[in-house]
Parts: sequence; structure tokens; C-alpha cells
Amino acid sequence: MCTRRSAPLSVKRGVPQGSVLGPVLFVLFTSDFQKHLETYCYSVMYADDTVLVTSHNSAEELEINTYISIGMAEQYCSNNDLVFNTAKTKYITMGKKKDQLSELPNLTKVEEVKHLGMTIDNRLSWNDHVDQLCARLSSAIFALKRIKLISTTAATKTAYHAIFETHLRYGIILWGSSSAQNLQRVLVLQKHAVRIMAGLSFPDTCRDAFRILNILTVTSIYIIDAIVYASKQTLQTHREIHSYNTRHADNLHLPAHRTTLFTKKPSFAGAKLMNMLPHHLRNASPNTLKRKLQDWLLDYSVYTLEEFMDVC
Repeated sequence: MCTRRSAPLSVKRGVPQGSVLGPVLFVLFTSDFQKHLETYCYSVMYADDTVLVTSHNSAEELEINTYISIGMAEQYCSNNDLVFNTAKTKYITMGKKKDQLSELPNLTKVEEVKHLGMTIDNRLSWNDHVDQLCARLSSAIFALKRIKLISTTAATKTAYHAIFETHLRYGIILWGSSSAQNLQRVLVLQKHAVRIMAGLSFPDTCRDAFRILNILTVTSIYIIDAIVYASKQTLQTHREIHSYNTRHADNLHLPAHRTTLFTKKPSFAGAKLMNMLPHHLRNASPNTLKRKLQDWLLDYSVYTLEEFMDVC
């Protein structure tokens, strides 16, 4: 085993790769990048992972803005001794006019892209993301089976929260409203995991096991996250908009919309779910709302949004 240490070298350019301070130093180094492009696009940066977002009602103007944004990003990199890696740069188009746009030279057009663990497709259906999520959950179920054979229920439940529910919760506020089918696909796997922990066979119902194990269904987790998110937005009630003393005066006002996709926005979907809550939950303070929702939904173990509407 070699015990010699190499001589230290000073870093005169760039950021040391693999260091703890590396991401922080890179963010500081590129802190003016967003302002450089803000006229033509909005940039989302996470360390060295950068996404440029641009939109326009006109397909022609959108194409022009995209060309300019890419050109300015390349120029910024050149001015700051950074390499613009076209091989790793991909672009995705969304909206009704996405087929009217011509392809960008030297860049790869894709129908889906992975960003910070979320697979985003050009229709925002989230089906591809749920496909990958179900694959991860299936692997976690195999591990839970092995853990249950050699350990206790408590240890298996700890593993469930670590290797199963963490994946399930990630980004659920986005993909949870995509379709009832996507929620049900994940729920089937979650029920399988609960049956393993509770020692139930396949035909046995596991609704009571959710309560006994103190585990929320995937539908309940989505409902809680969406409602808590909506409660933090500056949404008006009907009473604040008009002076009529109607039965739904305390309900949150839902903005008019023309597309189904609009109803899947976390703010809209969360406000709609919040309007269904009993008054004692809807009037809870922001500090206690999440805990009260968890306690309330643990008693019902709802499998679908229709069941949630029934218990409300």
C-alpha cells in the first residue's frame, strides 16, 4: 500500500471537481448567467446543471428567441473559459404549436428529458416518469421481502420509508395529478409493500393494515402535498371577490380555464381539493394544517380521489 502523498498544486482556473466546495464555487462563478439571458429566456440552475426555458404565443418568435438564447449561452461560456457541450445539450418542445418549430442545428431534439430526477415528456403526461418510478418501487419491494424474512416488522417499516416511500413522495405534487391510472399503478405496488410488512397474502385486503402501520396511501400523500402547497399561495375566496352571502363564500376562487392541463397545476388542483375539506380542516392554521390532514386521512386510507370526495 502506497503511503506517499503527491505534492499539492494550486488551482488557478476552473473549479476542483469532486470537492465539497466545488458546486458552491461554480454557482458563484456563474452567478451572472441568469441576468445575461433574462431578456430572451428564463434559466434554471442547479450547480452545473442548467436549463433554459423560453415561451411565446408565436412559433416564429419562439424560434428566434431560442436561437438567440442558445447563442448568448455559448458566448457566455466562451467569455468565461467554459465549454458549451453540444453533445450533452438536448432540447424539448411543448405546446400545441410544437410541430411548427424547425429543428435547432447541432442540438438533439428529444420527446422526454430527465431533470433533477424527474422525467418530463413533451405532453406533460408524466407517464414516462411513472414508468421509471414503478421500476424503482418494484426493486424496493424485492428488498422489503428479503428484509421481512430476516428482521422485524418495525425494521421492515423503517426500510419501507427509506427505500420505497422516499421515491414515491418525490415530485408527487407534479405527477400525482396526471391521471387516475398513474396513481393506481403506484398504489398497487404500495399495497404489495404493505402486505409484505403486515404479513398478508395477496387476496387479503390491506386497508386496515395502512391504519395499523400508520402509513398514508399514495393518494393521501398527493392530497396533503397539493393542499398544503395551495394553502401557501395567495388565493382569494369568493367572499373576497364579491359581497354575496352564498353557501360557498369561504371556498377558494378557482380561475377560469380553457384546457384540461390547467386543472392539473398544483395551485389549481390543491385549491380544488381544499374546497372539498370539512370546515374544521379548511380553517386550520398553516402551522397545523399538514398534521391535521395526516391524522384525518390515516383514519380513512383513501385509495382514489373519488373516495376522498365521499368522506368529505
